[in-house]
Amino acid sequence: MRNTLLFIVLLVSGTLQAQHSTLRFTDEAINLSQKSVLVVPFESKMYLSDINKALAENNNLSSDQIIQRFTAAIDQSIYYAFQEKCKISSFYGIEDTSVTEDLNYIYDNLQLEYELVSVTEDKSKAEQLKAKLKKKEDNSYQRGQVNNGQIITTRDVRERYMKTVITDQKMLDSMHFKFDNDYFLFVNQLDIKNDYSDMIAVQQGSFDRVAQLHYTLYAKDGSILTTGISKTTFSNHQNDINKIISENFPILAYQIFEDLFPSEEENSGSKINLKKPWK
Repeated sequence: MRNTLLFIVLLVSGTLQAQHSTLRFTDEAINLSQKSVLVVPFESKMYLSDINKALAENNNLSSDQIIQRFTAAIDQSIYYAFQEKCKISSFYGIEDTSVTEDLNYIYDNLQLEYELVSVTEDKSKAEQLKAKLKKKEDNSYQRGQVNNGQIITTRDVRERYMKTVITDQKMLDSMHFKFDNDYFLFVNQLDIKNDYSDMIAVQQGSFDRVAQLHYTLYAKDGSILTTGISKTTFSNHQNDINKIISENFPILAYQIFEDLFPSEEENSGSKINLKKPWK
């Protein structure tokens, strides 16, 4: 199984660049080589899916079982993608009754927030000054609300990331003491959606589904380094959970790997760079 997953990762690695995007919070290169990374899986409530009913019926699985399969598969795929470059610590590799307690402690001391993406170009100092004098744009994520007894919703189509925000440094210190890790890779959310943007494909019943994995990388000192989404698509006719996992999850994991271990060509490319003095 390990060799199969690695083969798929290597096979698709040349075609992934356009299918994922990241926000960097540092101008410095992120050097994870030979470093230890603790992978924190997403909470079950952060699995959002349009296809759970079809998966349950076709695989004879409950919703909880589907989430468990996907969570474990993501963890395994990240391990295979990263293992030759750094030391991966995983809650799935621990035979300890305190695992659930540790994860709950982590979840209790972090928040998940949407980060909106705006692609910026290099500007002159004069242009930067003008931009600062302008009224700040409202980039908050507008949720639905109730007004006079009616539910009012707004459709926000701007690209956004589900990002981890640490609320207590003591939690990172505690996990670092236990796992001796240098970095924390938080898997924030998995969403699988039907893509109805191609109306002809929808009418023909052959549209795509989009699988997206949201993630955030923190250093042990509490500084956020990068956050992003890895993304891939598969046919709406595919409901075999084993094939969905084996054909798509290595791709999602390898895109995260490409973000954290960019090639020399990518280092001179046009990644979104939004450096912020944020811990």
